[in-house]
Amino acid sequence: MRKLMIAVTAVAGLTMVTGCKKDDVQEQREDVAEARQEAAQETAEARQDESKELASAQQNANEDVAEARQDANEKIASANEDVRDEEKDLAEAQANRNEDLAEDRANRNEDLAAGGSGMAGTTAAAAATTVNGRVLSKSGDTLTLVDTSNKELKIKTNDKTAVMDNSSKAVKLDDIKEGSQVRASYVMDGKDMVARDVTLVAPIKKMDK
Repeated sequence: MRKLMIAVTAVAGLTMVTGCKKDDVQEQREDVAEARQEAAQETAEARQDESKELASAQQNANEDVAEARQDANEKIASANEDVRDEEKDLAEAQANRNEDLAEDRANRNEDLAAGGSGMAGTTAAAAATTVNGRVLSKSGDTLTLVDTSNKELKIKTNDKTAVMDNSSKAVKLDDIKEGSQVRASYVMDGKDMVARDVTLVAPIKKMDK
């Protein structure tokens, strides 16, 4: 009987120990489940915060890009405006220069028309012809020359004709003798060759007889 009581007591004690162990396991399972739930919640919150930060960073980046583009467009517009202003100034300067050139030409033509004794205005404005030759004879205000092609030319002078030596020093028409080597610049006045200038270019030589 005593042995039976001891056995019953042992079984009861084992049952209690087993029950305690089961309670510990259940508690551990609940702790694990709670930890997993907390981890999942923290993960979700972290991802939500990360998404918010990424969205904010993207918005800031877009704003920075838009601002940079606006600044660039403003600079480009300003540069283009500067180019247009420079082109306008250049066009005005060119127009003024053309006006000045036209005015200078008109003044020169007027001077030539007023300075040519007996010349028509259109003749005075014409380009002069230059010849080199030797003086065959001189009669009054007219020089008879033979040019380098042995062509004989009669060139008239007047009080507007510039007569000079080879150093551009003024001389008199009487200083040009027969046989002198000269260079003459003339324009046509009707059928007459009227000299604008006559230059003595070489020492006087005697005419070949």
